[in-house]
Amino acid sequence: MPALALAVAGPRAGVREAAVPALTRRRAAEEARAALATATRDSDADVRARAARAL
Repeated sequence: MPALALAVAGPRAGVREAAVPALTRRRAAEEARAALATATRDSDADVRARAARAL
């Protein structure tokens, strides 16, 4: 899961957005929830929206 946490924090919005569903499937893990919470403050509106729905 560290790779997913890094992907959701990466420089490319498309990669960040693609990482959200994978993190959603693992949201029972604290690290996944933390990464999703961080993604709700992303600079890209699509990433923010996906992360908010995931939580």
